[in-house]
Amino acid sequence: MKVYIHLALSYLKKQKGRTVALVLGVALAVMLVFAFNVISESQSRNQLANIYKMYGTYQGIFTNLMKDKLGQIKNDKDVAQSAAATNFGNIVADNGLSMILNSSDKDYIEMNGYKLVKGRLPNSQGELVLEAQALDKMGLKEELGKTIDFKIKKQYTDGKGMKQVHIEKRKFKLVGILDKPKQYYDGIYSLKGFTYFKEDEENLIPNSLITYDEIVKLKSNSNLSGELNQIRERYGIGRLDYEVNSQLISALNDLASQNTSSFRDKLNILVVITAVLLIYNMFNISLIDMIKQIGMLRVIGASKKHTRLIIGFQSLFILIVGIISGLLLGTVFSYFGIKLYSFMSTLLDVSESSIYISSNSIWKAIEVGIITVAVSSMIPIWMSGRVSPIEAVRKTDRSKKNHQNGWHHRVGKKLFGLTGEVAYENVWRNKWRTLIIVVSVAMAGYLFVYDIAIVNNAELDNATSIQMSNMQENSFKLSFTGNTDSDFVGYTKEDVKRISDIDGVKNVGTKVTLEGFLESDIKDLHDDFVKYNGITGKDVSTPIEVKGYDEKRLKGFQKYVEKGDVSSLNNSLSEYPNAVVFNYYYDILKNHSLEKVRKNLKIGDIITIQIPNIENNSFKYKKCKVRVAALLKSEWVFKGDSTRGRYMEVILPQEYLMSVSGKNMYDQVSVQSEERKDIHVYNEINKVLQNKLFPYVESKLSYIEESEESRTEVLKSHMVIVILILFIAGMNVYNTIKNNLLIRINEFSIMRAIGMTVKQLKSMIIKETVVYGIFGSIIAAFLGIYRVYEGYERVSRDYKNGFGVINMPQFKFPIIPILLYSGIVIGICILSAYISARKAGKFNIVEGLNVTE
Repeated sequence: MKVYIHLALSYLKKQKGRTVALVLGVALAVMLVFAFNVISESQSRNQLANIYKMYGTYQGIFTNLMKDKLGQIKNDKDVAQSAAATNFGNIVADNGLSMILNSSDKDYIEMNGYKLVKGRLPNSQGELVLEAQALDKMGLKEELGKTIDFKIKKQYTDGKGMKQVHIEKRKFKLVGILDKPKQYYDGIYSLKGFTYFKEDEENLIPNSLITYDEIVKLKSNSNLSGELNQIRERYGIGRLDYEVNSQLISALNDLASQNTSSFRDKLNILVVITAVLLIYNMFNISLIDMIKQIGMLRVIGASKKHTRLIIGFQSLFILIVGIISGLLLGTVFSYFGIKLYSFMSTLLDVSESSIYISSNSIWKAIEVGIITVAVSSMIPIWMSGRVSPIEAVRKTDRSKKNHQNGWHHRVGKKLFGLTGEVAYENVWRNKWRTLIIVVSVAMAGYLFVYDIAIVNNAELDNATSIQMSNMQENSFKLSFTGNTDSDFVGYTKEDVKRISDIDGVKNVGTKVTLEGFLESDIKDLHDDFVKYNGITGKDVSTPIEVKGYDEKRLKGFQKYVEKGDVSSLNNSLSEYPNAVVFNYYYDILKNHSLEKVRKNLKIGDIITIQIPNIENNSFKYKKCKVRVAALLKSEWVFKGDSTRGRYMEVILPQEYLMSVSGKNMYDQVSVQSEERKDIHVYNEINKVLQNKLFPYVESKLSYIEESEESRTEVLKSHMVIVILILFIAGMNVYNTIKNNLLIRINEFSIMRAIGMTVKQLKSMIIKETVVYGIFGSIIAAFLGIYRVYEGYERVSRDYKNGFGVINMPQFKFPIIPILLYSGIVIGICILSAYISARKAGKFNIVEGLNVTE
């Protein structure tokens, strides 16, 4: 046994270059799998820890519940923990700041991720705790004991089915201050306040108006959204009274699926296949080199088992060294890769995550190493035992086939000369080895062509971005975040004039938005919509968005009209105002598609809606009958100025809507800027908004820049993998050419003896590798074209089925990516040949003629 171990190690030591290639093949495969697992697990653990601090530990929230629902949800078979709080509606500050007001349940506050940084929780009526951020936005210092005036605003339905709003002024004493990590307030967030509540006492609002919110944490972390939705359906809770803690659920899903990412799996498979091809080819070459030694061992009595042990021991050595090297390289790669790659589904920055190496990541990498070596060495080990002594003595790499002088030979000779014809013949003298090299060279093309044609495609990226589509022709959209009350905050006519006067502004549009309600008989609503919203009564009022646009912007919506005419909106011939209706909602919970709200809604139908009205600081809803003058296409949800399927939408004449509602401010201002003046206009707009509370500016330029930055980051991360695969393929080409020089030295000596120069010999070797590159590029082109075509088809299918969008970018032949990859591949092949061919002219012709292949 020791003799065969010694022989195996001696041969590896003798062929150092080939041994290094074998070890690198295993090490790079192990490195990638190990590093990706470490990066993913490190990022997901860091992300989850931060999400818990920022968004709390609850996974779903049910709002506006009656008291009897609280116990049912708490005792549900899938709920592990819950906390409930009274919902008093919102409190609105004098400057328009709006916050959700709940009772101060300790568990509810903690599960929401808040920390009490100063003071205490309320223990008597009129006491309040607020977030430090809320005090800052109100311009107040963090001083306990001060009295703050708020309006309490609670929406409810009266006995006649009309929506009403309870508003009253209240004074609160600040007794505590809450806070969250700074990172939470860097994005869009929702402010909350907490006050005292006891059922037997007189509370802030009448007891008949009190509802409850309940947050839950489930027993299992698998299929969280699905389980939460089942709880919602079990207790008849409407879609609009239910939300998931989307950030936390995304983080938990990332942690649970860290080892099952389809993206990482594809990259791993590409690298592993390329490594297998390299290792198999190297063992095959080794077997050819060793075949005479194996034959001699068989002559002196070695069994098939013993000869197979030689390759087996070599495989074991390569495996051990490759795994150790791969784990070390993977650890180093992880430190740099964690800043380059992000496998997380949230927008949280995880580039500074601490490296976490688990036993699972190590074992996964070891498994890949074992599989890679086992698959690649299995056939060579088996073949080594089938070598007979006579076969070993006669074995040669010469081609025994008499090649006919076909048309392709004549064309090749005419185009590339005699050396080109010989090079072509040499490529096909060992078809199996050629196939291995060609496939290994083509592997990276599958990723490269797709990345350049799809991932780096700005047109496709913009067309599939709902943010870009919703911007339409506008450069900017100005609105407010959810921490303001739209009934008390908005853009005035003076603001609009100041924006219109900015140098570079081409057009300014305005929009008024109100939360209204559609009155319906339940039989007029689609069954799925009824179930989706937990509707039980016969006569129901469902939330809708009622809005009005300026005349110029309204005309631009004609392209989204399915039936009717937008221009008729301001030219009603009946006693009722005309309305444009979007009769769809987006089912985000089950079907993930657009579904209709009202049955058989058609042009000319009269529908009844409730519109909020503000007069003399009083707030109530007015019933209005409107005539359906136009129906919007389903693609409005994606391309139009929509709620993205959250509500049914009713567009009314802007003047009429402002008159009925008593509203004198705009909720949104859209701005078109002149070409190349976007930055100047943006800076001037910010000056107008500097004293506004929670202004929100959408910028088409920002969306484009973010998209470009995202594409660049993805492209950079993918190109690292492409380079890695091409490096492995390059080693395959280099070692194959180098081996050809050694085993065909007699053949080359004959060519030199009959007059072929060293330059011609090197040219022949280079042309041989060019053939590898050309065929590899052809295979890569076919793989890339198929994947690009499939990518375009998938986008068209998904957006048509999901949003009704039919005019998506169509497949374009990826000629530029294919040519780029072909150039890179052929360049790598030529480089490999050039390095190998340097020794082609250094051998002695006489000695070479005495060598038997």
